[in-house]
Amino acid sequence: MPLLDAAINHFETVQRTLRLSPPLRRAGGVAFLLLVGCFQYLALPQLAKTPFYLLALIPIAFLEPLPIATAFSVLAAVISLGAEVLADPGCVALVFPYWSALARLIGFGLVTTAISLAVGEHDRLRLSERALQEKVRELEQANRALEESMRELHRLQETLAAKERRVVVAEAAQAATYEIERPLMSMSVFSEELLRLAEPDANIHPLAEKISERVEDMERILKGVREARKGADPAAGSPPSDKSA
Repeated sequence: MPLLDAAINHFETVQRTLRLSPPLRRAGGVAFLLLVGCFQYLALPQLAKTPFYLLALIPIAFLEPLPIATAFSVLAAVISLGAEVLADPGCVALVFPYWSALARLIGFGLVTTAISLAVGEHDRLRLSERALQEKVRELEQANRALEESMRELHRLQETLAAKERRVVVAEAAQAATYEIERPLMSMSVFSEELLRLAEPDANIHPLAEKISERVEDMERILKGVREARKGADPAAGSPPSDKSA
């Protein structure tokens, strides 16, 4: 296969360099075959002429499709027969020239057919390789897209889990705030009533003031908790309050 690849690349490079159109290339092939026929007519009978025909048929087989290459094989065999008959008119009545032409036709046909089929199979393999590479690229793109989707899904799951945790914390804070506010309000009312009823110089008056201060501190803490919960979850409402003891 490396030799076939090298030959195909060589003829493709020559074709790109010369930039011959198919009709011009085929006309050149016919002209070369006619030149070989003239050489066969003028050359000595002992000289082998078949390799000279192959010099034209092999490039044709590499560059042309199988039907064109087969037609050139038939043309080469006909030109060879004509040159042989013209060189020795007395052999027209003999079987040997026609048998020799048939043998050359079979040989030319085998060479051009083998080369054309090999080139065609090489082209099909090259197209299959390109299609496979394209599929590999598509698969890599799909894999990258899938990885991106998985990362996005993981991010969304983390975001959802974080939101769920915040909701749970907010609900727990709301419940705790509500449970603390009821007795705290009762203590606030009790401390205010105690301060109102107690004498300023009574021993219980400082204790009532401390209780009132602690109640105010707890109310500020609860207010901060409510504001923090509202900032984390704007939809959350304020916990119900009950001033009644």
